[in-house]
Parts: sequence; structure tokens; C-alpha cells
Amino acid sequence: MSMRLKLKLLISFLFITAIGNSLFFFQLTSFEEGKLFWVNHTHNVLHHSDRFLSSLKDTETGQRGYLLTNDASYLQPYYAGITDSITHFKKLKLLTKDNPQQQERLDLIHKMAESKFSELRQTIEFVKVNNNIEALALVKANKGKQYMDSLRRLLTNFNNEERLLLEQRKGDYKASRAKIETLILVQLLFFCFLAVFVLLFLNKNLFQPLKILLDSTKKTEEGKALSIVDVVPNDEMGYLLSSFYTMSEKVYERTKVLGHKAFHDDLTGLKNRSKMNEEIEHAINHSKESNTKLAIFFIDLNDFKVLNDTFGHESGDMILKEVAVRLKAALRSDDSIFRVGGDEFVVLIKDVKAITEIQYIVAKVLKTTESPVMIQGQQMKISLSLGVAVSPDDSINSFDIVKFADIAMYEAKRNKDTHFKFYDSSMLKRLSDPKQ
Repeated sequence: MSMRLKLKLLISFLFITAIGNSLFFFQLTSFEEGKLFWVNHTHNVLHHSDRFLSSLKDTETGQRGYLLTNDASYLQPYYAGITDSITHFKKLKLLTKDNPQQQERLDLIHKMAESKFSELRQTIEFVKVNNNIEALALVKANKGKQYMDSLRRLLTNFNNEERLLLEQRKGDYKASRAKIETLILVQLLFFCFLAVFVLLFLNKNLFQPLKILLDSTKKTEEGKALSIVDVVPNDEMGYLLSSFYTMSEKVYERTKVLGHKAFHDDLTGLKNRSKMNEEIEHAINHSKESNTKLAIFFIDLNDFKVLNDTFGHESGDMILKEVAVRLKAALRSDDSIFRVGGDEFVVLIKDVKAITEIQYIVAKVLKTTESPVMIQGQQMKISLSLGVAVSPDDSINSFDIVKFADIAMYEAKRNKDTHFKFYDSSMLKRLSDPKQ
């Protein structure tokens, strides 16, 4: 077989292999992105479910404020809550349209929410015509509380189903990642073998004869005796190997990026809620062993919706990214920050020996928001409401400690004299008082 034919066959083989490998990895990454899409889809469903329940609470808060004070300004959160709940409910219907069982649950939730809104609307209409007695009687009938209890139960069942789907989809995603990593290793070994084969082939059939010919020609011109040279350079082969390695490294880097996206927020780069409870649970166990404390900060941006509506979502995104940067600067390197909602953040403070350390960190976080941010040529002040819960003082359960910090945050938001509150058990009673 001639040298020309050998080179043609070799080049054709390499060309076909490169195209096949590219197409193969394109299919793999597309498949993995599909798995990641469903993980993010389920997170999105849970987010809108949480926001839907939060909107229902806003309507109830506005209604009770109006009943107690006859101040029409309390109707603003009532009407805003109704609008937001409708928006989030429509999103839930759209996101779960492929799940008949969840659609049935949402239909039940819709009926119960309509009953709740009807009860709220009737009490407000009674107060508007100065019929406070009828409004009070309707509240004491306790139907509103029954509606909310039913809604919470239905939403709990809805969320449990989604969390089950989330675990299944995360398992599918992890399994696909493991398969891809295995295939990458096999491909890497294959290309290493191919590279060695090509090197030996080219060295034997092209480079050595060419080098011998060039050296022989030069020696002949100089009038020297001809000799066989055993060592030849391999610069071209090195370049070929480098190209193959670069290709494999790019695919591997892309796999790592996809894995990062599954557990981090795209906008701020902070961790998302996917592994938050797991990390908090681990920190609680560590605090038991080390006899230390940990703190959970639940942070909410004040008037963020107004800013979004006034300046647009792009400006809102700038604010969120700036808050993320400032939180990182204010906290210690071992602390963790999670973005758990549109304008909500959870901070995990580990290895605390005294409450004074937590108070110092709270002050440092609030200090970071004192300087304004420039948005569209205007100085915008960042205002936070911050709730703090401490483990083991308040709870040793990861879900409860986050919930208590959330309750404390709402207490801070309601109290105009401070931007932060430490949780205490009396807040639970205050939270439940309007429902009694």
C-alpha cells in the first residue's frame, strides 16, 4: 500500500472520528440539559406554590388590618395579594399541565381560594357600609380560618408531590451525569490510544523518512558520508494530541458548569434552595458535636416590588446582584448564602460561640446596605428586613429554624423602628392570634 493511500485513509478515519465524537457529545449534553430542565422546572413549581400561599397571607393581613382600623391603606396589600395569588396560580396551572393529578389538586385549591376571597370580600364590604357588627360576626364564624387550613393542607399535598418529583428528577440528572463522566473517561482513553497509534504511524511512515531524506540531502551537499538518524522530532504530533485533549477538557468543563447551574442561582451566583435544608441539617449536627451555636438569617428586601414596577426588572436584577455582593463581603468565608425567592435570602452562620457574635454579624450585614446604589442615574437605598433564629436555642430542626427566622423577619418588617428581629416563641402566638 502506497504512502499516499495510507495518509488518505488515516486522515479520513480521523475526520470521521472527530465528527462522530462531536455529534455524540452534542447528543449527550442535550440529553443532560433536558434532565436539568425538569429539575429547574420542579423548583419553579415549588417557588410559585410558596409565593401563592404568601399572597394569600397578604390578602388576609390587609383585610384584618382594614377591619381593625378602618384605614383604607390596609386594602393595598389585600388587593395586591389577590392579584399576585391569581398570577402565581395561573403559573402553577401552566407549569403542571402535563400532570393530571396535580391539575385536580389545583382545581380544588382554586375553589377553596375563591371561597376564601369571597369571605374576605364580604367582611370588607360590611365595613365599607359601617356594618362592623356583621363583619365581626362573619370573622367569628371562623370560616376564613377553615378555608386557610384547607388551603394549606391542599398546598402541602401539592408540594409533597412536587418534592417527590424533584427527588426523582434529581436522581435522573445525577445518573445521567455519572454516565456522561464514564463516557468521557472512555472517550479520553480511546483518543489517547488513537493519538499514540497516529504518532507511531506518522513517525514510522512519514517523519523518520522525511528527516532522513533532509539530513541526507544536506550531508550530500556538504560532501559528507550519509548515515541513518534514529531520533526524529514530533512537534506536529504534539499539536494533534493537544487538540484532542483540549476537546475533551471542554466537554468536561461544560459538564461541571451544568452541574453548578443545578444548585446555584443564575442571576446572583449564590446557592439556591435545592440543598439548603441538607446543609443546615449538617451544620446543626456539627454544632451538637462541637457544642457551638448556629444562626439562620432570613432576609427580605423592602419595597422591592415597587422598585421593580417603577424601574423595570433589569434594575431589580441589578439590585439583587448588588445585595449578593454586599452579603458576601459582610459574612465570613465559612458562612453560606442562599437565594430562596425573588427578593429573599437565607444566610447560614456556623460555629458561633456567643449571641454577641451573631449580633455583630447582623450589624455588619445591615451596615452594608447603608450606602445607596446608582440605578438609571438615581441613588437607590437598599432596605432589608432581617429575621434571626438560633440553634439549638430555638430549634434543632432544619425546617423549623428557617421557618422561625422567616417569622422573625416578618416581625421586623412590621416594626418600623428596627430592621431586624431575633425570634422568640411569643411571635408564634402573635402570628396565630388573628386566626383565633
